[in-house]
Amino acid sequence: MHLIAAGWIVASVQATDLTMIQKTTVDPHALTFADGPATRFGNNVNGRTHQQQALISHRGYQYTTYVDANRRVCLGRRKLSSRNWSVVRFEDHRFLTNDSHNTAVIGICENDGTIHLAFDHHATPLNYRVSKLGVASDPAAHEWDASLFGPIMHSLGRIETADRVTYPRFISSPDGNLMFYYRGVTSGNGDGMLEKYDGNIHSWVQGMGKFIARDIGVYQFSGRSSLYRCPYMNPLTFAGKRLHVSWVWRDRFARTHPSNQHDLCYAYSDDFGVTWHNSDGIVIGKTETNPIHLNSAGLVVIPIPPDAFVSNSNAQHVFANGQVHIVMRQRDAATQTHRYHHYWCTENGKWTRQALPFSGNRPKLVGTDAGQLILIYSDEIQNQDRLLFARGVPSESGDSYEWQQLQTPVQTVLGSPLVDVQRWADEQVLSIYCQAAPPEIIQTKATQPIDGIPSALHVIDYRLP
Repeated sequence: MHLIAAGWIVASVQATDLTMIQKTTVDPHALTFADGPATRFGNNVNGRTHQQQALISHRGYQYTTYVDANRRVCLGRRKLSSRNWSVVRFEDHRFLTNDSHNTAVIGICENDGTIHLAFDHHATPLNYRVSKLGVASDPAAHEWDASLFGPIMHSLGRIETADRVTYPRFISSPDGNLMFYYRGVTSGNGDGMLEKYDGNIHSWVQGMGKFIARDIGVYQFSGRSSLYRCPYMNPLTFAGKRLHVSWVWRDRFARTHPSNQHDLCYAYSDDFGVTWHNSDGIVIGKTETNPIHLNSAGLVVIPIPPDAFVSNSNAQHVFANGQVHIVMRQRDAATQTHRYHHYWCTENGKWTRQALPFSGNRPKLVGTDAGQLILIYSDEIQNQDRLLFARGVPSESGDSYEWQQLQTPVQTVLGSPLVDVQRWADEQVLSIYCQAAPPEIIQTKATQPIDGIPSALHVIDYRLP
């Protein structure tokens, strides 16, 4: 492993560098939480950084999932050429807490056209449902209503998940099937779990399970020891048939806490999540039989100590040539200020780092066909978050990037903006899922969940020239 520290450059660009195509409203009344002791980790459940695939395009249609002001799980659909969303509001489940971990995510299986939903988890049993066969394969042939979907299940068919599920994610795989990630057990003491749905047999398959272990190895820092930890994942990303995963560890000393997070870890799999390699190509794990763990060889590609206060659930993009890019927020050792840090691995396996001249909330990342990077993030100004974009252009040598702020009209958002990665790959259109900031946040001293003022959930489409 090789490590290079690179400088940074920032440049200004014209507003024409990013053009809004249209702004659509999925629902004018999406759920928000009041601000008080019953609300945990934020005022919104729609637009959280760990929501991988809350917005996805497939065969000319776009799908999104969220929670409405009546606390129902909803699934929206539109033709990509339309401004109008049709919404299914499931009546058989209500969100009962004000915990912003409890998001909803969507997956689509290319091989059999099924649509999958997982929702409302924070160390709780699985909530999962799936559509009839072919619903996404020929969407125009199916009237959009709840009858297309089966009942809520607490297992993946024959596959029993852990009793405590958090951060579910669906990942569309290049073989036309679907993968499902979640954290088992709990924060600072949780396993990374991976399952596979085979669209050819319309079933979740045996043989997957734990691929990152929580309880192997002892982590020591500043005179303290930890026997347990959990991975906080960045997006799980396919490039070709290779699955790339990266994360930071959160260890448990006296208790779980973000200040216990450390180290950038990376691994890849060429057999759809069964066998795992480090960035030097050495096998370091097998799902279920020999999971990756704290002491796996070459797992840490960038050492980051806990006193850097690195954030979790950050951004990852992998180009078709296998070049991995990760952007995370942490304290810069040189300036002692919090900044975004850009880490990337070249085709020859050399890891490089660059501290950026700006920061914000936890970001998302996509790449252009020309090898540039687009960072999507939010930044608080006057107690409201605004939607922001930046572009990273590689130097001729590839050992640094010039980062440019992209100017757009101000959009205030609640929570993290999310990206339709599939639409970006297909059309180079940035479809951004974001909930508008409500006019005010309701303050309460109540210890029971109280809703805030509902606000509009939007999908905003942008294009680079």
